[in-house]
Amino acid sequence: MSVSKDMLTTPLQQEAAEECLRRNIPFALYALPSDDKCRFIASLPDDDGKSQPSHTGSRDSFFISRFMADEPYMAGISDSLDEEGIINLIASRPDIKGSPTQERPYLTSTRRVSYMQAFEGMTHRLRKEGGKVVLSRHESIFTTRGLLDSALDYFSSSPSTFRYLCFTPETGIWAGATPELLLETGTDPGLIRTMALAGTRPRDTQESAWDSKNLLEHNIVVNFISEILQSHSLKVDVGQLTEVSAGAVTHLCTPITASGDLSDIMSVINDLNPTPAVAGFPRDKAISEIDYFETHQRRCYSGIVGVRDSRGWHVYVNLRCAMAARATLNGNEGWIFNIYAGGGLMPDSRPDDEWDETDRKMSVLRASLQSASSVIETNPTEATFIH
Repeated sequence: MSVSKDMLTTPLQQEAAEECLRRNIPFALYALPSDDKCRFIASLPDDDGKSQPSHTGSRDSFFISRFMADEPYMAGISDSLDEEGIINLIASRPDIKGSPTQERPYLTSTRRVSYMQAFEGMTHRLRKEGGKVVLSRHESIFTTRGLLDSALDYFSSSPSTFRYLCFTPETGIWAGATPELLLETGTDPGLIRTMALAGTRPRDTQESAWDSKNLLEHNIVVNFISEILQSHSLKVDVGQLTEVSAGAVTHLCTPITASGDLSDIMSVINDLNPTPAVAGFPRDKAISEIDYFETHQRRCYSGIVGVRDSRGWHVYVNLRCAMAARATLNGNEGWIFNIYAGGGLMPDSRPDDEWDETDRKMSVLRASLQSASSVIETNPTEATFIH
């Protein structure tokens, strides 16, 4: 069930987000799956132009990281300013600006021939040795529709996900609505929740039973997460296999809980990230192959994103997401998006099926970039970024 975008945010939050985007001020607009309202936070960069650390101090904070193979980095935003605070700050200091980002989206999409070459390279090893590797691609789209309108439409269509729009100078602008929980803590200090979310098929499929490829892919993730948690001397409880729908696809999902000493929660997070759901297994070999075969950097796609607040840690895998930047194309001012998606390759994977799966995963976000009056173009090679 969708939620009206006008109910998700206030006019003041929207104004604050627009001002931060114009002025390169680190900010995040986000909502947890249990929230029917977005929260806005912002924090000025430090003297070196960096955003705030994400896991230190007592303040609530938002964080986002790059995928491990790209050069791991965690950027963060503390709640030192809310929407009223940032508007008042700008009124008192109208010339205030943050540091511009050097991160820009790609102007061209992943070519299908490049994707197929990577597929062949990865599955050649899988057919001999077994295991799993996640192959991703991106789609480059120019749209004249406003970023905030696109993001809020996307948020409203995905109420059961972690939804966010953020900017940091280290990562650039990102937006997403991810269904995959990596780790969450709550009021019980010794309990965490997580999930194995792997195995995908079209939401409208008429098949009742899942095939062996998806079941095996899913079990790899369940076993990996359980073993990591057990390595931290935690008691693990694996729940019942179920299904979760996300846009045009349905995933296999197994809820997992763990209990014990969680005094070093960052160590648990770091060991879980990335799971085989977004990298593969064995993990080190899969990450190496991703780095070698993929023709793009994932950047923050399939890294982690989330918040730490009074309720605890809420850490998600950054899926169903896109990077964005202002640009002009043929005299039109708008935004370039890189929409990312991936799929798990197994020894018996078929290339056309995997390509179609990524297309379905992109479809909801892609639709949010369009309106009746917008100009849309894919592979906008003649576009010019607006600094």
